[in-house]
Amino acid sequence: MATYQPVESRLILRLQTGADEWGRPKVSSKSIRGVDASALADNVDLVANALAGLLSVPLYDTQKEDTDTIVPV
Repeated sequence: MATYQPVESRLILRLQTGADEWGRPKVSSKSIRGVDASALADNVDLVANALAGLLSVPLYDTQKEDTDTIVPV
């Protein structure tokens, strides 16, 4: 049997930087490393929206990416 051990988590802010010729959103990403792997979705969302309020472009999407390693037991 094996288990997961958290290695790294990061918050990804996807920002709408404009639109293409068909009206589809152009999106760029900003990543913040060092996020607690056990952070609740509500807390991550609150932080993402607070940070987005400081930016000049609107928040399009928020993601939390976790990287784990598999450890044999």
